[in-house]
Amino acid sequence: MQTKYYTFILLLLTAIFIGCNPAKKELVIEVSNPSSIERINEMVEVAWETVQQKLPLSAGQTIIVTGDDGQQLPYQFVTNGTGKVEALIFPASPGAGQTALYRIAAGEPDDFESLVYGRLVPERKDDFAWENNRTAFRVYGPALKATGEISNGMDFWAKKTESLIIDKWYKDDLSGIASYHKDHGEGLDFYKVGRTLGLGMTAPVHNDTLCLGDNFVTAEILDNGPLRITFKLTYAPYKAGEHEITETRIISLDAYTLFNKVTNIFEGDTDKLTVATGIVMPEKDPLENAGRTTFGVNNGIIAYETPADDANGVIYTAALHPDGFATIKVSNGHYLGLNSYQPGTSYTCYAGGGWSKAGFGSFEEWTQFVKEEKEKIDQPLIIQIN
Repeated sequence: MQTKYYTFILLLLTAIFIGCNPAKKELVIEVSNPSSIERINEMVEVAWETVQQKLPLSAGQTIIVTGDDGQQLPYQFVTNGTGKVEALIFPASPGAGQTALYRIAAGEPDDFESLVYGRLVPERKDDFAWENNRTAFRVYGPALKATGEISNGMDFWAKKTESLIIDKWYKDDLSGIASYHKDHGEGLDFYKVGRTLGLGMTAPVHNDTLCLGDNFVTAEILDNGPLRITFKLTYAPYKAGEHEITETRIISLDAYTLFNKVTNIFEGDTDKLTVATGIVMPEKDPLENAGRTTFGVNNGIIAYETPADDANGVIYTAALHPDGFATIKVSNGHYLGLNSYQPGTSYTCYAGGGWSKAGFGSFEEWTQFVKEEKEKIDQPLIIQIN
């Protein structure tokens, strides 16, 4: 009898405890901006495991993300190519020195158009092309190498539309309707890459000589929208002096930004390398353009203004290293930022460009923009989950 009584009391207390501690119905995400600049539509990343621990969801249940105004925001589950969800990302816009609140809850999400896109383009000799709602890029693949055109540099497509244009531009170009080397109202490709690093790629340096790989061998998409595209490129072994090097690149582009996050892993039969992140300069004496670079400023930024094209304007370029460059110089037809590197480790830089016909009136405006991008890297948003 006594046992039944204690069992009854235990069940009663359990019911009271559960009633007083209901499962969370939403998570509040505090996003604080420690910098002196407003952060507009910058991606916030939250570990999905943490969300699951704090917000119990039934099997198959969907979520919504809302801002302070109660309006839904687009979001993306990020897998990083693992086959399982590792993180949740969504755009946040806290003011300078301010904190903004966002909420994650169970619910039926609205339909949102993808703001990023990328794919292998076998119909154009294995280009890999990618874009977001502000900019576009490509690198060259194995079918193009077979024709003798070799480059592992990054090409830049100047856009002045928020539409995703890769498929349209390729289709129109290949069918003869409209060349993407001419501006038909949305932008064009007039950036010159050739056998160089193009816009902001990285390569080993041996005896002051850039050691360039060939076109990529394989391309694997790890995530593809709606807010971030990430893909991995591998390259055939090549020589850096007497050392054989293998190279892997992981490139990621978020919606709204002009900058790719580029992570290189170089491996080889050596315990140290020098690597250079570079921006190609014209074949004529590059020092003629030294006044239009950030030459000599060692704050992790190299920025360069390409010579003006009478018809198409000016492309502005930049590469950023979070921890700075040990040396910055003009060499090998490039504007270079150099660092020592331990083979097998990740080496991350950010690379991107702007256009005089899409929001940048001068090199001074571009460099101010780039400095603010570096400030965002140096002072990341602070995330608190409640």
